[in-house]
Parts: sequence; C-alpha cells; structure tokens
Amino acid sequence: MTSWRGDSASTVMMTPLRHLQSSKFRNTLLDTWSVGDDVILCDHHMTIMCQEPAPRILALSENCIIERDPSTYIVVTIRPLSEVFALIRYTNDPQRFSIEYVNGIVRKYSATERDALLCSILDGVRASGNRDICVKMTRTNRGQRLGPLHLPVEEEVESQYLKYLVNTPPSVQFHEAVEKFNSNVAYSGLKHAVSSEGIFSENKEKLINGSLTALLMKEGDQNSLPNDRLEEQFHALRRLVASKAGYEAFTSLTNFREIVGKKVVRALRRKDDGISHACVDFLCALMQPMHDNYDLRQEQMNKSSLLSSKPFLEMVLEPLKTHVQLGTGALVVSSILDFFTFAVCPPYSETTEAEKFDMVLELISGLGRTVFKLFQHPSLAIVEAAGLVMKAIIEEGTPEMAKKMQDLALAEGALPRHLHTSLFTASSDNRLLTHRSEVNS
Repeated sequence: MTSWRGDSASTVMMTPLRHLQSSKFRNTLLDTWSVGDDVILCDHHMTIMCQEPAPRILALSENCIIERDPSTYIVVTIRPLSEVFALIRYTNDPQRFSIEYVNGIVRKYSATERDALLCSILDGVRASGNRDICVKMTRTNRGQRLGPLHLPVEEEVESQYLKYLVNTPPSVQFHEAVEKFNSNVAYSGLKHAVSSEGIFSENKEKLINGSLTALLMKEGDQNSLPNDRLEEQFHALRRLVASKAGYEAFTSLTNFREIVGKKVVRALRRKDDGISHACVDFLCALMQPMHDNYDLRQEQMNKSSLLSSKPFLEMVLEPLKTHVQLGTGALVVSSILDFFTFAVCPPYSETTEAEKFDMVLELISGLGRTVFKLFQHPSLAIVEAAGLVMKAIIEEGTPEMAKKMQDLALAEGALPRHLHTSLFTASSDNRLLTHRSEVNS
C-alpha cells in the first residue's frame, strides 16, 4: 500500500454489487476526471457473474478515486474525490471498510492494511478541497437527513437541530438527537453560523454555545458509553467548534475547557482507534480554526490553553508511541501528527507561545527512534507529516536536540529513504516536487 499521490494504488477486494447502478455514465465520464495519459481507458460493462469479492486496484490521483482491474490495469470505475461523503471503518472486521458518496452509492472493500489505506484516502480527499469527509464506525442513516447528501441543508434545518440538542423531547434519547444533528450538519461545520441582521433574526452564537453546553452536560457515563455513541459526540463537538462561535467558546464558556479535557482523557484511555481518531481530530479543530476570517488572537488563546499541561500532551503522545512500535493505528498516528504540526510547524507555529513551543519540541524529540520509524510507513501522508515535525525540531530546537536527531536520521535510514524518494520519484504531481527541492537545499 502506498500513498494517494501520483495515481498510487493499493490492491483491495471489492464486495460485489447486488444490482446494476444507474450512474454508469458518471463512472465512465473519463474526459472530465483525468487519470493520466499513460493509462488504458475503456468503457467496462460490469455484470454480476458471482457473489465472491472481486480483486481491484484502488488508485488515487489528485482529484479522482479509481478502481482498476488487476490483470489488465483497465479502469473499471472512476469517481471524483469531491463526491466522497464518508469513510466507514467497521469495528467487527479489521480489514473491511466502505466509501460513501454524495449520490448515495456505497462501495465496500477489504484490505490488509486498511487503516493505512484509509489514512491516505482521507488525506487525498481533504487535499482535493473536500473538507466534509470524516471517518466513522457506522453507516450514515439517510432517513435522518432532511435533504440530499450533495446539498447542504437549509438554515432553518440547522437551527432546528441546534435547538434539538438543547431541548431534546422526553420521548427521544439524547444519542438519537446527536446522531440526527450529525446527519444534517456537514463535518466542516455549520453553513449558517453567523447571525444575520434583523429584528427577528436568531442569535446563532447563543444557539451554538447552548448546544455545546448540552453536549457536555448530557454526555452520559463516559466509562460505559458505547464506542459508536462516544464517537458521535466527538463528531458533533467537532462540527460545532468548526464555527467561529464554537471556536471561541473553548476559552469563553465557563468550565468548557476543563470538561473537554476530562472527556478527552477518558476517551484516550479506552485505547480504541476509532475513538482516539475522532477525539484527536476534534482537538485539531480547536488548535487550528476551520472557519474563514478567524481571529489570530483567539487562535493563540486556544493553543495556549491546549498546550498548557505537559501531562495532557504526554497522554496525547502515548498512542503515537504505542502504534508506531506495533505498526498499527495509522489514522490515530496521522491525527496526532496533525495536532503537533499545528503547534510547531510553520506557518501555524506563529501563534504558538515560545514557552509552549519549546515544551512541545522537547516532548517530541524525547520519542527518539520512534519518530524515525514513521519514515518507513506505507502512507506518504504520515511520512510527510513526520518530516515536517522533524524539520521543526532540527531548525528550531537546541543544538543538542538537532545533533541527536541528525545522528538518528543516519542510524535509522531516514536520510537515505528521503534521498531515494527525491531522486527516483517519477510523477507530474507538483506536491512531490517539494521532496526534491528539500533535498537539493
């Protein structure tokens, strides 16, 4: 399994469809979504000949997800990354996963390196500009959404579900209200999060703050709550803090930071990959604003609060160390690297206080050889994130810290690996050219 960049691929087993799809025209519209000049394109008609899973090469280009026949390398299906809605990571089978599309199609796959493949798909979809994708344990309940997946719901619907969290009817359990909220609000946040002018206009900031308070006050027993419900809570929190009012609530709402901190600690102690990924992805939304026209001062305040406790940061780093040693948990590793990228890597580090910056560098450098094992990871998304963090340590750390990392780079083979990648990578993807420029510099 390799990364998504440069039309890279991974062999998977595709679960057969039970009926013919009506979107064959979209799947074979190859002129719109280019897969490269060096591949063979054809109109491949699929029929159900057997019920056994069919082997496929799942490839990712800059803007498409492609299925190829492994024997002929012919394109079977092709879909734009912008139409990916969610990635389903099943908990009852460590190899199975599904891709949900906004047009309602769900493709099921099985792969040995599932989490590493999901990590690359997630990174590729977000890099293409699709910020609404998320990874979750259960399928999306289409019956709970008031509208198609390819269109955002109306402002009134968002407002009603915000109120639904605060004033949940007695006949409805709170976890059902959270699930309905997540089904109707995009993962990138509320589309109508700013109060409009007018006498009778709603105060959106008040609604968002009330919903955040309700989520934390009605969260239930965090030690016995089922994993899928806890994941739904973190996804709802992530959707709310992606807005300006929710982002500011981290430091303005009373006891919000303390309650969130305890919730995160309990979640990480479960040692469940799905929960840990949802938890750290929520923390990333608090570290780096997900909304437009954000306040740099507020970003600095949020970072200062999140990075103020050394034991808390050590707990966030612990899953990284464990998974790297075992070669597991690619999604968790990637999200933790993103968290620390927002803390120490430019341009995000400009809003990190100097004292907190030095403490984070010291914690990461203390991992030693563990960090360099990331450079052998099959997902290039993780390799690149580890390289950014390592670059920050060498450039911004103490001379002793930099010398230690340089020695380990030679001992663990990281430098030869990067040299080989930069010299022998053949791709027209401009993002891969950065590897060559870094080595040349």
